[in-house]
Amino acid sequence: MSPSTLCCRKNAFSVADTENAIRSTVRMISGCMDSQTSADVSNVSQFQLPDPAGRSGGACTSAFLRIMYNEQQRPSYDLTFSEVLMGMRGVLSNGSYSQIPQLT
Repeated sequence: MSPSTLCCRKNAFSVADTENAIRSTVRMISGCMDSQTSADVSNVSQFQLPDPAGRSGGACTSAFLRIMYNEQQRPSYDLTFSEVLMGMRGVLSNGSYSQIPQLT
């Protein structure tokens, strides 16, 4: 089924249509649990990122970047999604952030 066929059905999509039109595996890391809010950081230098220049940003994004930059030091080893998630949780916990990133 072509994308134009899907667009012209007046939003009458079935699960089969969607599964046939979009074949993918999606993984998402959210910044926190549903019952929490994600923190903003006024100075990301505490995350020890390359050249943070005192900029502000999200705590979860900064934790993710720290894990990824540290990974570059071990190019022969690929992290799993679970390892990234657990690493982010550790970085945030050590920084006294209460948010707990989730993998969905």
